[in-house]
Amino acid sequence: MPSYARQTGQPCASCHTIIPELTPFGRRFKIGGYTLQGGDWQGPPLAAMYIAGFTHAKAPYDYPNTNAQANDPNGASPQSNTPPAGLHANNNVASQQISGYIAGRLIDNVGSFIQITGDPVGGTAFLDGSEIRYANTLKLLGQDTIVGIDVNNSPTFQDPWNTTPAWSWPQFASAVSPGATLYSPPLTHIEGGYGGIVGGAGVYAFWNDMLYLDVTAYKGLPTPALQAFNTGNSATDAVSNVAPYWRLAVEPHWGSHYLMVGTFGMYGQITPGRQYGYGTDNYLDVGFDSQYQYDGDQYSLTVKLTDIMEWQTLNATYGLGGSSNLNDRLNSFKANASFVWDHTYSIGFGYFNITGSSDCNLYGSLVAYCMPTTGTSNSVIASPNGNGLIVDLSYVPFAHGAPGPYDYKTWNARLGVQLTTYLHLYGGTTNFDGSFLGGTHNASGNNSVFVYALLAF
Repeated sequence: MPSYARQTGQPCASCHTIIPELTPFGRRFKIGGYTLQGGDWQGPPLAAMYIAGFTHAKAPYDYPNTNAQANDPNGASPQSNTPPAGLHANNNVASQQISGYIAGRLIDNVGSFIQITGDPVGGTAFLDGSEIRYANTLKLLGQDTIVGIDVNNSPTFQDPWNTTPAWSWPQFASAVSPGATLYSPPLTHIEGGYGGIVGGAGVYAFWNDMLYLDVTAYKGLPTPALQAFNTGNSATDAVSNVAPYWRLAVEPHWGSHYLMVGTFGMYGQITPGRQYGYGTDNYLDVGFDSQYQYDGDQYSLTVKLTDIMEWQTLNATYGLGGSSNLNDRLNSFKANASFVWDHTYSIGFGYFNITGSSDCNLYGSLVAYCMPTTGTSNSVIASPNGNGLIVDLSYVPFAHGAPGPYDYKTWNARLGVQLTTYLHLYGGTTNFDGSFLGGTHNASGNNSVFVYALLAF
């Protein structure tokens, strides 16, 4: 954020290999509570960001699932369906995000990253991922230690590495696809099931500039709070327990070489759709991650691996008829590497893979071989499995300063193009839902090109 640059007097390149991936200095600035000073800015810690994008999909807009297609009063042809309001069948240009931030030192040892986001595509505004930190230093076992308290609304948002879900690569994706027009594989609960619907407070420590520990307790937000933050309503999933989150990581380093190995996890008891009387769905997520980063003066190289294993006990969903199994498994694996030259030019490659239990009612399409009672999902073989590749090319023109009267404390920008290729979706390559409609019902039909422009100021 340019507000951090104004506060510290440091260029964005000090904290980022490329926006928003953090350097070792950037990670320590975050762990230190966003409170480091050094700049001459005396105003409030405010910033803003705007993202626009162009999305081209290999196949045009189609039904979100075969059940929706069957129930369409206009007929069963994909061409009879119309895109959501404001969107075209393909080649969409959209203002996809407008965000305002309170980002920086608030008082003494307290700092923040608070984000209010407007979604022009969805026509909403809401409290996005946000946190407030208190940090201080002390001696522990004879070594310098940063200790702190963190309050946030999205598990893993507080993490200083780009391997956990909230900040995992690629950090930018089309607001048009996947989602409204394309298929995408399911994710573990820690990757998207808690964001914005919980509030948490925890403690953390960073010992000897190497060992990091974070323990946080989360509680589901009540309906009035969800409505006030515009992140949910009376039909939003409820987190019924005090959900624990943990994080342990060690990052030894040799000169400009940094190697992190860690683990993280969370256990949540969820009442789906706030439909009480059927018990809770219980999710245990355990992740392992590693990151190697070379942070040189001329270039940087970052390689990241993340594997999340999820155990699901679906008491409520099973009781409501939404799953055929009481117990399921889901696994999410990601590997990616980014090379950045002079904090300006970046190329990134990534692979993702989702595997899990076959579940007829949870994943089966209307014509699935197992004959589901609902058939509201996408797989003819009732499988969540999917994998694919992502390539991202980007350019950051103002990492070291902007032309004319402006400088790095005024604004920053990132221009990029991202290609997503699906190798498998819902257990298949072609006709994965059994509809024989082609297009997005083939894995490759969901491939997309996303061109984006970001301006932060």
